[in-house]
Amino acid sequence: MLSPRKRTVTAGQHVALCQATLYTAMAIGLLSAATAVAQPTPKVYPPAPVTAWAPVGCRGVPYTDAVTPLLNGWHNLHGDGICSDEVSIALAPVFSESWTAEPTTFNPTGPVFDSQGHLYFAPLLPHENVVLISLDAATGARRWAVPGTGAAAGGGAPMVLRDPDNPGAELIYVALYDRVLAVRTDGSVLWDVPSGLPSTPADLEHIVSGIQHVAGLDAIMAVTRDGWIFGVDRRTGAPVLHAPFQLPGVATPPGAPLPLPPSVVTAAEDILQGLVQAPDGVLIDLIDLLLGNSSEVANTFAVDPWTDRLWVAATAPDAEDGTVDGVSEFGALYRLGVVVGTAGLQVEEVCHRSFAGGSASTPTLSRDGRRVYLGDNFGKLLAIEDDCGLAWEIDLGAQIFGSVAVASDGNEVYASTRAGVKKVRDLGPTPALEWAATIDPYENLDPGQVNLNLSIVAVAANGLAFQAGAGRIFGIVDLPATVGVGILDRETGQIRAFADGGDETVAPFSTGPDGLLYMGNSPVRRLIANVLGLSPEPIRGGITKFAPQRLDLLMRDAACAGAARALNAWEKQELCPDSAAADIVQLRELIAQIRASAGQAIAAGDLTPRRWKGLDRRLMRAEARLDRAATQLPIGRGLRRAATPLRRICRLLSK
Repeated sequence: MLSPRKRTVTAGQHVALCQATLYTAMAIGLLSAATAVAQPTPKVYPPAPVTAWAPVGCRGVPYTDAVTPLLNGWHNLHGDGICSDEVSIALAPVFSESWTAEPTTFNPTGPVFDSQGHLYFAPLLPHENVVLISLDAATGARRWAVPGTGAAAGGGAPMVLRDPDNPGAELIYVALYDRVLAVRTDGSVLWDVPSGLPSTPADLEHIVSGIQHVAGLDAIMAVTRDGWIFGVDRRTGAPVLHAPFQLPGVATPPGAPLPLPPSVVTAAEDILQGLVQAPDGVLIDLIDLLLGNSSEVANTFAVDPWTDRLWVAATAPDAEDGTVDGVSEFGALYRLGVVVGTAGLQVEEVCHRSFAGGSASTPTLSRDGRRVYLGDNFGKLLAIEDDCGLAWEIDLGAQIFGSVAVASDGNEVYASTRAGVKKVRDLGPTPALEWAATIDPYENLDPGQVNLNLSIVAVAANGLAFQAGAGRIFGIVDLPATVGVGILDRETGQIRAFADGGDETVAPFSTGPDGLLYMGNSPVRRLIANVLGLSPEPIRGGITKFAPQRLDLLMRDAACAGAARALNAWEKQELCPDSAAADIVQLRELIAQIRASAGQAIAAGDLTPRRWKGLDRRLMRAEARLDRAATQLPIGRGLRRAATPLRRICRLLSK
């Protein structure tokens, strides 16, 4: 997500022109000085000890049914249907860049995963006639691809759901502007149906911003950049709405002129068009989309699984900004329901709340669906009640990148801005800022170079994934010379690990069921830095994987997280038995992660077979005690007893 820029209005046109002139002069200065710029180097972080963060109190209970996947991997654009950006498992605490696959694709959304760890992604406007690609998690090799029709392709991540009609099977759903597909994990198409919207040329105007499953309707719903909502039956692809629904807003104004010499813009667009098949002007349009300019909906939406309400961040009706002029200066958060109308099912607005600026934010729900979080265009984190009333707001000093991450535990909300990452705790009527992380993983910076926070964060059992870089601040745009990924401690905000590599992403991080980080490469800021000579590494698209170097430490972190969770669940099981039951599910996921890592750990020499036998016995003991605890809630001692072997594994692998 790019840094914000104020919207262009008539009264500000002179200011925008002056700014563009100033920035052009700055760009010329950067061009002349580029040859003297040295590349920053990443700091070396020794393997971090076990985090002090632990769950406290009752957790938010995830929604479960036969279709919704577990939280042990990324199954949608922001992880799940409520856009939490959270997984239940541990991230690899030591890692490095492993491979980049399909490097000629541009991916503003990251990959999603099935339960076997296979990757699925939908590149934006690819040169190849494809709408969905699957990769092997181990090697990055292409497994298969679903061909396109020549109409607009990409823009929204696929979604993986379980298939209750075929136990153990899963289906991948892809929504395009004019069609919706259900694809089996072997690449065969189950159904391919019209969306109800017309087929259009391949451009950025007619793309799908997001796709979700509405459990009560068992429907696949999607929203487009120009504000249409459509839906089809999950099983058959039959339409579920009488007609697509048009949101009541209008597009936001275009952004200010890109503050660069025309030759730089042309060169940057030439490189970008090597990754996307689009007409001239695609770079400006892409930046507008990322900033929420010239758009009615610029990001995905969330679904409350308990009520089937849709929450969409879009634009307010034209008149709400005080002027009916065909553009909207206000964003709006809409709560929508699907009701029975005279001609069949239709979408209906329940309420909406306007806010300053545009529509670049993704709404994120709490686990119980009673509170919604998003950022406005001017640095405020907003907490909205389910009646669209404002619960609280807090100024974080800079616009939030895309979406916030909301953890199941402790009412923790994590927001990422160009100023850094901040942890806010929702205390009910008020927020509390707990820490602001210092993002400084690069050293040996030349004068004028600074560390840069570049993307949103993702929550896991042992930390937060983030992307950072180092480079120059060019007016209101950050230009990274180099980029990498890292992990922050949830308790302190300190950097636990970092690895240089990959390319810039405007997508969320994707965590596979193996606990590894995968990134959709979508260079925009580094594209400009490359043309200016500030970032000499060639631009690359594709999907990049960061693989572990110490699998024993990944197993350690999963065991330690499980031990802490089991003890907390035991202490609170009488107060909140539903929370304790959800903890048992997560504990089993953490144990499964340990088991899945063991073979690779032995092959890599991180663990001996003899040591694994002892650990395996303790895991079996923990599993048996969890089975007993599940039948004894809310008064059993099984959770406390399950913590003991996990805590022992934690200590053994910490030596």
